[in-house]
Amino acid sequence: MKLHISYNIPDLTKALEIAEQTAEFADIMGIGSLLLYKEGIKAIKTFKSTFPNKDLFVEAKIIEKAPDAITMMAQAGARYISVLAGALNSTIKKAVETAKLFDTQIALDLFDGKANGQAAYDAKAMGIDILIMNRLPNKIDELTGLSADWPSVRENTNLPIFITGKIDRSNLQQIIDLKPQCIMIGAAITKASSPYQEAQYIKSLL
Repeated sequence: MKLHISYNIPDLTKALEIAEQTAEFADIMGIGSLLLYKEGIKAIKTFKSTFPNKDLFVEAKIIEKAPDAITMMAQAGARYISVLAGALNSTIKKAVETAKLFDTQIALDLFDGKANGQAAYDAKAMGIDILIMNRLPNKIDELTGLSADWPSVRENTNLPIFITGKIDRSNLQQIIDLKPQCIMIGAAITKASSPYQEAQYIKSLL
């Protein structure tokens, strides 16, 4: 099971400082949306030059202008880029087509999806590489905090599933028990008193 650490901090210097402390435990390093909004393509390029051997996941949550956005991010060093499930099918298809030109993978973020079981079923045919499931404040399973359509997503795909959303020590084991391919964790590590120790602890469980 992989650990994706999301560096969702608008201060690039601070994000890099924490990344330096935790990189050895991160299978995937995430450029969070706040960091992307603040620093743009510079954040991707800087992380790639600092950690050339790490896969970078740009949490872009693309909803439109996919070809241009994917091209810029892939050229800057992104290995994975997220697209929202609520985007038009034509946008998702263009994202996939563009990503293939750069050997970059597209993750479909089901955060705003309305029929996620169906989206999971259709994703592979559309060329999607990864699905992202979110722990949401509404419409949740009492044990995991995942949206209630988790079973239909799991049963309707053989694509890798990443789980994200306010995951910390209090709920980590329940998420691990679901056996996703990757767990995406941000603030529980980046805002810990010792990011190194927290990342080490979480990675040891995985």
